[in-house]
Amino acid sequence: MSRILPAALAAALLLSGCDGQNGGAEPKTHDFALSLSVEASGTEVRRIVLPPAALIALKRPDKGDIRIVDAHDRPLSIAFVAPNVAQHSRIHLDAIPFGSPAFARRKSPLSVRVEQEGGSVSVHADGNAPEAAQPGVIFDTRNISDPAVGIALDAILPKQRPVTISIAAGSDLKTWDPLAERVLFRSGDSPDVLGKSRIDLPSADLQGRYLRATWQGDSPISIAGATLFTSRVPDAPPIAIAVRGLELADPHNLTFSVPSAVMPKAMRVRMTSSDGVMPVRLLGRADTEAPWALLAMASLRQGGPGALLEIGDGSARLLKLEADPRSAGFSKPPAIELQYEPVVVAAAFNGDGPYRLAVGNAKAEPRTFALSDLTRKTGPLAEARVIGAQPLVAVDLESSAGLSSIPLKTVALWSVLLAGVALLAFTAFRLMWANEDA
Repeated sequence: MSRILPAALAAALLLSGCDGQNGGAEPKTHDFALSLSVEASGTEVRRIVLPPAALIALKRPDKGDIRIVDAHDRPLSIAFVAPNVAQHSRIHLDAIPFGSPAFARRKSPLSVRVEQEGGSVSVHADGNAPEAAQPGVIFDTRNISDPAVGIALDAILPKQRPVTISIAAGSDLKTWDPLAERVLFRSGDSPDVLGKSRIDLPSADLQGRYLRATWQGDSPISIAGATLFTSRVPDAPPIAIAVRGLELADPHNLTFSVPSAVMPKAMRVRMTSSDGVMPVRLLGRADTEAPWALLAMASLRQGGPGALLEIGDGSARLLKLEADPRSAGFSKPPAIELQYEPVVVAAAFNGDGPYRLAVGNAKAEPRTFALSDLTRKTGPLAEARVIGAQPLVAVDLESSAGLSSIPLKTVALWSVLLAGVALLAFTAFRLMWANEDA
């Protein structure tokens, strides 16, 4: 019995050692997956934009494993900063039927006339829409001076029928420059559409121009107006990181897991082969036990720029791109580019340089403050530069992508438990053998 107690005690100590962190001790720079030099002068609070390599190196979804340390490996006080605090203005626009058999719901006639060399072009909306090659509506945006960054359509969509909406801008009602394309889908009786209702625009200058919204086919859609979002400060562009190692499960299905702790906000999918036009659906789920949920829909075109698919609230770590079963599917895996929100932190550089940025430690506890705790400055902060970050062209998928994985802590606990059981069984067998000999 005296031999059993030490063994059991050792097993209990091993089990307790596997649980939790080592007393909450602050990890050192060498305990992080990535360490880069930071160039900063003076002692003021400065902002730092994390490079793509640092985003992929993060091990915590809450980004709590970000550190800025001084020459003595002491962490500086940091706070998260919004990438761009853009002040959006909202402008309501009435829709003018433009070649749509299902015209907008207007109570009074409305006419638009554009004078130009050699004649004029006019549109008259009196309840009967003019003939045109494609159904749609236009919006008079000629007097809007601030750049447009998004538009939300006041639309009635058919249920369970995806509608591809194309947004373009033009000054003469004949020539149109494409700005954005989005598939809108109403799944139930609610008027809400899949994903966010706003269609992002690439900071478009609309002064002296019209906006046009068109859709494919004879879908019974009605657009009465729209809300236009404008901003003099452009939104911070997303950080795009390509994905390598994609493999098709079959011509119609591509499944992979997000290769980073921080979730991307969207992904751009582009055809890499001669597969014509292909409608696709993006589905997601948190793990292999959860059901697949529809996240976004789009239409890919051979030789086209690709389609942007919103990923959602960040809970879907497993993603599946599904080609329309009516098509032949993908002959080659498509190119996928994950789009991340920029991560910007402010740091109080009140230590001794040189400074370093350290990221990538799942056991590092969050150490961020509110920005107001670090500075009272209301204007833009000076920037500190990260030195030595290699350009991140693409990120490789893990070989276990899409499969459920057992956490290392669980493996360690089970290994120690089984070892303890085996030791107890061996000790009991020895005691039984000794009793028989007696």
